[in-house]
Amino acid sequence: MKNIFLAFTLLILASCSSKSYPDKKWDGKQWTLVEIMQVPVQTSGSEQDAHLIFDSREGMITGTGGCNRIFGPYEIGKKNTLKFGEIGATRMACQDSPFENKFLEVLKSVRYYQVSAGELLLKNGKKDVILKLQ
Repeated sequence: MKNIFLAFTLLILASCSSKSYPDKKWDGKQWTLVEIMQVPVQTSGSEQDAHLIFDSREGMITGTGGCNRIFGPYEIGKKNTLKFGEIGATRMACQDSPFENKFLEVLKSVRYYQVSAGELLLKNGKKDVILKLQ
């Protein structure tokens, strides 16, 4: 009876693990920024486009702000909550630093996410879409 209870408990704990979260499907996918604060972002289809790559096992993101590499932790919770931790970046001189700085600043405001029609919509505390990625 003890073994059955232990097996049942382990099964429940495994089903509650972070592997059941949608970010597992995001692993290694490059989510390219196409809109920031309802303003379209010009993309080139290259690795230099501002983007995020999620690593669900580590709970970390990597990517670029358009010039500098970015990296940091994230956490997904219940009810589609998403919060980024302290985002680090390399600090190369860039022509488009204001854009990159805005992107990093807006990432700090993310509180929710939604995946819809191949897009990752990142939302603020009021659930307004502040970043759109494809």
